[in-house]
Amino acid sequence: MSNKLIVSETDLSLVENNSLNAGQLGFLLKKTPDKYVKQRPAKGGGTWNYVSGGYVKKCLNLIFGWQWSFEIMEQMILHGEAIVKGKLTCVSNGVTITKMQFGNKDIVYKKQTDQQKANGEERIPLSIGNDLKAAATDCLKKCAAEIGIAADIYNAEEFREIEVTDDKDMITNIIELFELKRDEMTPDAVADAERIISTKEVKSYTKLYQALKVA
Repeated sequence: MSNKLIVSETDLSLVENNSLNAGQLGFLLKKTPDKYVKQRPAKGGGTWNYVSGGYVKKCLNLIFGWQWSFEIMEQMILHGEAIVKGKLTCVSNGVTITKMQFGNKDIVYKKQTDQQKANGEERIPLSIGNDLKAAATDCLKKCAAEIGIAADIYNAEEFREIEVTDDKDMITNIIELFELKRDEMTPDAVADAERIISTKEVKSYTKLYQALKVA
């Protein structure tokens, strides 16, 4: 059974201090399309899922209309890793949203000869600049995931897909599900459903839809 939660635009309108519209939230709360999910070998075996930095930037542009910026706050090289602390700032309907995270990238070193290894010579990084750039991209992706972009990839354990639908689509789904489940429901539950549907009690649509799914 799908774990997807469906909410209506009316439900979203009840949220206080919400600076994002239904279109923006619908984009942020959905699962990342499979065609944008990539894989790479993971440390210790297996694979990691990830999305490209280009995909994240495209999403930010589409959602916030280019009203966003990313700032590197700190960067360091520590224990063979390039580490970057960054801040993502987005503006929506006059409200500023900020998220901070860390990104990292293993340092890539130039290949040593056997003689250099035997002499114990220090390894030379191939390009610290490229490693810091990759760490910054990793940081941007993690910041964006805290807003909702590719959250199913970078925060998989806590992610639950939410589909935002308009009220007309919601009531169509409710009626179809109600007719399918009516015989399995108690008389009181049937009466409640009929009342909500007939009186177009929009604020109760999501609650009824979820109840019908588990009936």
